[in-house]
Amino acid sequence: NYMKNKKTFYEEIFALKNVIRRGWVLRNVEGRLESDAEHTMSMILLALELMHKNNLHIDELKVLKMVAFHELCEIDAGDVTPVDNVDKKIKYENELRAIERISKEYDMPEIKELWLEFEENKTPEAQFVKKLDKFDAVMQAKIYSEKGLAKPEVYDEFYQNSKKIADEMYSLKV
Repeated sequence: NYMKNKKTFYEEIFALKNVIRRGWVLRNVEGRLESDAEHTMSMILLALELMHKNNLHIDELKVLKMVAFHELCEIDAGDVTPVDNVDKKIKYENELRAIERISKEYDMPEIKELWLEFEENKTPEAQFVKKLDKFDAVMQAKIYSEKGLAKPEVYDEFYQNSKKIADEMYSLKV
């Protein structure tokens, strides 16, 4: 029986619920921390809002799929942050290997195609999703800081590191 012998795609992606975002761990944020699944869902909802309220001239379905797929690599590769000082080439190779496995195992070549497009950051959709990824982190840092779960410096750090992107996204109708 297929369902008994092979992990389903749902069972595979369920793992994202258990991948805790390391940036928050490394900054000693208190309380229950955001998972990759929650981060992805926040990005999907933020993308829907921004695309609804602004005429962005982008392929909205592609954006949503790219957001949904962009963290799948972390199921195998883990959430590696810039603070971890992992060589960018090694990080990319580990993530690509994970994406190739998932894409092949579930016969979903679009996962790899859109992940590569996201990583290359050349199309309007990829550029929007990259900015959205940074903006979501800024917004999450703001929430953690406002709730007293993180020091105010955490929000300041995320905002300053992505100031241009954050200001651009804030200027959209959010």
